[in-house]
Amino acid sequence: MYQINFSRDALKSLKKFPVADQIRIKKVFEKIKENPFSLDVKKLGAPHKTSHRIRTGSYRIFLDINTTSKICIVVGIERRTSQSY
Repeated sequence: MYQINFSRDALKSLKKFPVADQIRIKKVFEKIKENPFSLDVKKLGAPHKTSHRIRTGSYRIFLDINTTSKICIVVGIERRTSQSY
């Protein structure tokens, strides 16, 4: 099991989304706890401030995954636009 930590910005942006989308995103967090690599995880390149992203509908969850200590840090959650990446 992975431990999930949230940045202040991630929690703040999650509260701004519609309730139905919040529920869908929270279900993804439960799957991340079990195994984050079982989802649609994509490793991001050098110019990004995080190491991975997960797609969930029209939202992207940006996170840093530490496999040795089994900790996922959710850095941000954004609605997919041309400025998300």
